[in-house]
Amino acid sequence: MDFTQEGLIKYICEKVEGIGSKTADRIAGYMEDITNFCNNTEKLTDFTTSKGRRVVKDSQILDIKEVITEYINNPLQNEKQIWVSVLIKDFVKNSINELNNTSLEKLLINPFLVKAFGFDDYKEVVTFYFYQKITRSVVTSWGFTVENLLLCSGAEKTEMPGFDMKIERDNKTYQLQIKSSPNTMSIEQVRQLNTHIRNIKDKFSNIPILGMTYGTREQISTQIQSTLTDYPNSTKIGQELWDFIANEKGYCVKLLDLIDNISSSFNFKFSEELENKRKDLILEWEKLFGKGKDSVDFVLKKYL
Repeated sequence: MDFTQEGLIKYICEKVEGIGSKTADRIAGYMEDITNFCNNTEKLTDFTTSKGRRVVKDSQILDIKEVITEYINNPLQNEKQIWVSVLIKDFVKNSINELNNTSLEKLLINPFLVKAFGFDDYKEVVTFYFYQKITRSVVTSWGFTVENLLLCSGAEKTEMPGFDMKIERDNKTYQLQIKSSPNTMSIEQVRQLNTHIRNIKDKFSNIPILGMTYGTREQISTQIQSTLTDYPNSTKIGQELWDFIANEKGYCVKLLDLIDNISSSFNFKFSEELENKRKDLILEWEKLFGKGKDSVDFVLKKYL
C-alpha cells in the first residue's frame, strides 16, 4: 500500500465496483491530489482514453462520491491524517461486518471447557464463545491496521529478514520488528529475534529495534528483558515508538486524539452493537435448541 495522496485516491477508487488497480492508478494520476479528487470528482466525466472512450462511468463517479463522503471528512487535512481516518473507518466497518455475520454455527464451542467452567446456563455459553470469537477477530484485524498506521505515520516496508519495517534517519536505518503489546513474545520468539539481529551484516548502519505499540517499560515481559540482545536500548514502547516513527514529539497523543474524533463521528456505539448481537444469538439458540441445561447438553453432543 502506497501511503501518498495518489495511493489514497487509488485506495478509495478500488472500493467502487468495476474499478480495478490499473483504472484506479490512472484516476490517481489524472486527479493529481486528494483535494482536487474530493472537490472536483465530476471532472472524471471528461477523463477519456486516447480513443475517446470514457474511463469512468457516471454510476461509478456517483459511487466514488459516496465513498469519499463516507471516508474523508476533511480533504484539507494532510495526507497522514486522512490515511488514519480511512484506516480506522475500515477497521471499524470490518469489525461491524464480522459482528453481523456471526451466527451460532460460527461459534466453536468446546464441551470440555463448558464443563470445566460449570456453564449450565445456555446464555453463559453463548456469551462466552461469542465474545471469544469477536475478540480474536478484532485483535487479528487490529494487527493489520496498526501496522498500516505505523507505515502511514512515517515507517517504510523493509526487506531485512525478521523485521517488519524500517526508518531511515541520520545516515542510519532502524530495522523494526513490531509487536502489539509488551508481553506477547515467548522466549523462543525472543531468541529468534536475537538470531535476526546477529544476521544483520552492517551493524553500524542498521540498528535493530523491537517496537511495542502500547504499554509501559514496567510491563515488558521478563522474557524480553532477560533475553533480548542489548535490552533496553533495542526497544521502543508505546508513545516513544509512535513519536520515533513520526519523528515528532507528542505525535502519539495527537494520533489518539485524531482516532477519538473519528470514532465520535460514527452514528453507532460498538458496545451497543455487541450487546444487540449477543441478545440475537441467545434468541437464535432458544429457537433452535430451547432453554435450560438440557439445551446446553444437547448442543455439546454436536461437538463430540
